[in-house]
Amino acid sequence: MQFRPASLQLRSLPRSIYSSPDGSCLLVLQYENSTASLTAYHCETFGSNAGIELDVVDFPLEGATLTSMGTRLRIFLLGLDVSEKLVKSVAVNITKRVTEFMFKERGGRNHQASDTQNTRHNSLLDCHVDVWTRFPVIPAVRRGTITSSSARVQKSLSFVTDDHAKPFDTYFSELIQNFEKATRKPTGDELRCLEVTSAPFSAFESQVIQLHDWNVSHFRVGEWLVDLLCLIPIQIAVCRENRFVPFADGVSSSELERSLLGAEVNAIVDKLSFGWYESIFQSYLALKPVKVVSSMGQQSVGKSFALNHLVDTSFAGSAMRTTEGVWMSVTPTDEVLIVALDFEGVDSVERSPQEDTLLVLFNTAISNLVLFRNNFAFSRDISGLFQSFQSSASVLDPAANPTLFQSTLAIIIKDVVDADKREITREFSLKFQKIVQEEQDANFISRLHGGKLDIIPWPVIESKEFYKLFATLKRRLDLQKISHPTAGEFLHTIKTLMAKLKANDWGALSQTMAEHRAKTLASLLSIALATGYAEIEPVNEPLKNFDTDIILDSPDSPARFAIPDRNHVVDVEAHLAALRESWNPDAARQSIPDSEWTSQLKTFIDHLVDLRINHVRFWLSTNLERFQAGHAAIEDLHRNFESMVIEMKTNVQFCGAQCASCHLVCLRGRLHEGEHDCQSDHKCAYNCVFCGADELKSCNTSAGHPGRHICSVSDHLCGEPCKLLGKRGCLEECTKVLDHDEEEHLCSALVHMCGKPCDLQGIKLQGGKTFSCQESCSIPSDEDHDVHSCNTRLCPATCELCKRLCDQPHLHGLKPKEHHLCGEAHPCPSLCSAPGTCHIDTTPQSIEATFTGRHETFQYTKYTQVARRLRCGEAIPPGKTSHPGAHMHKIENKKPFHHCEARCENCGYFCTLPLGHAQQEHETSHGSMTQTRWAVHGPDGTSLELDGRKFSSNDEGAPMMCNLVCSSMGRHVHISYCRADEKKNCNDSEVQHLSQQMIPNPNKPKDFITHNLYWRRTDPYTRDEQANFTKCDAMCSGPEHAANNGQPSFCTLPMFHPPCNPNDPVTGLGYVSNDGICSTVGTRL
Repeated sequence: MQFRPASLQLRSLPRSIYSSPDGSCLLVLQYENSTASLTAYHCETFGSNAGIELDVVDFPLEGATLTSMGTRLRIFLLGLDVSEKLVKSVAVNITKRVTEFMFKERGGRNHQASDTQNTRHNSLLDCHVDVWTRFPVIPAVRRGTITSSSARVQKSLSFVTDDHAKPFDTYFSELIQNFEKATRKPTGDELRCLEVTSAPFSAFESQVIQLHDWNVSHFRVGEWLVDLLCLIPIQIAVCRENRFVPFADGVSSSELERSLLGAEVNAIVDKLSFGWYESIFQSYLALKPVKVVSSMGQQSVGKSFALNHLVDTSFAGSAMRTTEGVWMSVTPTDEVLIVALDFEGVDSVERSPQEDTLLVLFNTAISNLVLFRNNFAFSRDISGLFQSFQSSASVLDPAANPTLFQSTLAIIIKDVVDADKREITREFSLKFQKIVQEEQDANFISRLHGGKLDIIPWPVIESKEFYKLFATLKRRLDLQKISHPTAGEFLHTIKTLMAKLKANDWGALSQTMAEHRAKTLASLLSIALATGYAEIEPVNEPLKNFDTDIILDSPDSPARFAIPDRNHVVDVEAHLAALRESWNPDAARQSIPDSEWTSQLKTFIDHLVDLRINHVRFWLSTNLERFQAGHAAIEDLHRNFESMVIEMKTNVQFCGAQCASCHLVCLRGRLHEGEHDCQSDHKCAYNCVFCGADELKSCNTSAGHPGRHICSVSDHLCGEPCKLLGKRGCLEECTKVLDHDEEEHLCSALVHMCGKPCDLQGIKLQGGKTFSCQESCSIPSDEDHDVHSCNTRLCPATCELCKRLCDQPHLHGLKPKEHHLCGEAHPCPSLCSAPGTCHIDTTPQSIEATFTGRHETFQYTKYTQVARRLRCGEAIPPGKTSHPGAHMHKIENKKPFHHCEARCENCGYFCTLPLGHAQQEHETSHGSMTQTRWAVHGPDGTSLELDGRKFSSNDEGAPMMCNLVCSSMGRHVHISYCRADEKKNCNDSEVQHLSQQMIPNPNKPKDFITHNLYWRRTDPYTRDEQANFTKCDAMCSGPEHAANNGQPSFCTLPMFHPPCNPNDPVTGLGYVSNDGICSTVGTRL
């Protein structure tokens, strides 16, 4: 299809969508109130108008098709009217078409002479030849989606027509013979075994429609669906305006673009999806290893055609430029999933060098085999053709990304005859050797492909050897090492890589993936601990291995726990009550001592807690095992997990105090508010021991009471008021025998407590809060005491360093400057204080900013970088509030690493080398030049135009990127503040003093300096670019260079070379300008 990217709002869900054979028009069938409508949309105006309503009366639109007859220009809408046994047609006149052209030589080798009479309906048969020509009949890599459990029958083609006596099978056989003879494409028995039949409608209806036992293939629905979906390519990204733009579900969306503006890599990853391939990678074939083969090269050299015939894909290809950006398709085989990436042509006028670089970087990073096709007959400039490869070699460090850059680069030179193979291969080899020698260890072959390079001369199409070499490519692909062990892992890798390219994040992929995985787990952690599921709405989603989509096999319980989070207030008491109710005790509560019964309940709940903690811990370790330990986000995740575990255990602890209404233990949470409650009816469960067997009565004393069970004290015992009536714990009535001799009346309570308020009043807690105990003194009233303490054994305050409860005695808070601590070791909450930078966020902070210069105002994306201190890794010993020594972050099994504190003077990005590194130069990626201003040499108002934008002196430099500005300017000089004491000391081969004043800071002396000197510390450019920038920027003004297609010719001498004598002879080819300034090769100055 040739439709431009646009969105279209339809009135309702379309029933069918038809495309014209030439791709110039869409017909959309919709139903509204049971009324059918047919609307046409033209490619030129797609998305800009409401379409054209077509008046189609009494036409069978359901199941109709749009096709051509006779020629592709004669387009008809065909519909089958079963009731009338007619095929109805409507001619569709499209006034403007976008068509593809193929030129064939009349009478030449491609011309086919045939005595067969062509009829206007032969296109129904001839279209098969077009499919066989563009796509493989027998690909080098065969699909393995359909297994032996499916039943496939012989393929057949049936024509339903009143002219069934015509020789359909003979005509079709001639098509096959002519096709095989003309293309020499291998077909095996695929076409010859195709059964072609014809029958009238009555016979077809009786044999097929009315017959239930059809002779058709039977497939497992999952296999059939995957096999079908894998035939459909999806567009996953484009490059525009020097930016890498990923798609979601194959659609370019301005809304998505806006939502990703300034987003972090993790947020971008979560927004990306690959449509129907998403579930294939993530679930259906998640365990399959993945190999990636990609096709790249110049425009119109058969990239898509070659990829189709290698791995059985169906990328569109034609004489026109049809591939834009990056397209993906998948070929499932028995052993691996082969992911095919089809890239648009590089080195074209439609793409900037930066856009080519981004596409190459994505390709070489993710692929296992890169097919680069080029037409050597038209272009022998290998260095220029592979400049985008060389530029991308310095962006991502392969050493920091061991899972990337694992490909072999296969250079395919098209249309090479046998006599030229050896010479062309030798010429290519020498040119690549020259690139390696010039770039040394920075050459793209070594950095991007590990030195793995194949040069393959490819025969002309329709020759005997053309299709045989696809088997050679298959063997190369088979030998490639698997760098993506599972499809699920590949999905995570490719999304993260695309997000990093989108965000201009040039840090290590493994760290970004680890951070994304850690943050994903962190976002699900609270609900995982609370419920044992990753999600509970709309349905329960079990904890899985994200890379394989396998549900984790570890024991758990259906219990729900109270885990507070930022968005929800959790009812701790309700969760604790539900846990109590889920317990089926062996004995009734009052049948055994209450301390024993509550101990059994605690054991049961602790077991449920341990099951959940171990289940979630296993989930975390499973999803983090392929990532290197010590990443800051993973360490934060583990700290967060341990903190939640502490809170989870705290929320299932019982109060343990005596119930306010009886003598049983309070079963409310330890930090509850209000009265103590044993969660029972507070009634004693036993019968009165004084009543006879014939009149049993229940004990009327509160549950858990001391002494004997009695229905009414006054009926069986003394019953007078206890002399300690009013004291806490008193049972009120004397339980001595009637008419007892002792004068004192006492109840059966073992202890009569003091009852005065507990002394723990007004103690200061962390954060400035105060606490006062609401309980009363539990010391026996007959004991002399000055300190009043309740029966709570431990301090009720929480630990100052965690959410556990303090393990000190209840009244210890009365001591001055006393700390509340739980008695466990704690991670230090302070930040690392060691010299250097702990962590540099590789993802730049991107915001939309407005540039206001002297000549124009425009919007641009500003990229800056953030560094941060990591948490101290030292543990605080039990009973202490701090650890000895300095704060220092830690990495598991590694020595703590700190980056150099230097920053780029132009963009502010941080040096990525270790603190105190030995080499003199600093290294960094680069961002927006926020620390610079333009200085343009010339009269006031002189401007410099770069990438369509004008800049003048004193304009801010933020719209330009450090690592791209020099490439945009070509040969140039930089302006810097003079560092010499006297002007005569600052003129040499790399410096030339500026005599006139220039803003900014016009009173401050300045120098012209070379690119090499300016970037000596952090040069982001290739060696070839660096060498080019050191040379003089004077350009020959000869008329042969001024024409539109003329190539510029520059001076070959250093930037600030001394004048040449025009009378001196020139060594080799070249000319000296009349003023003696410059010398060039192959031109005149």
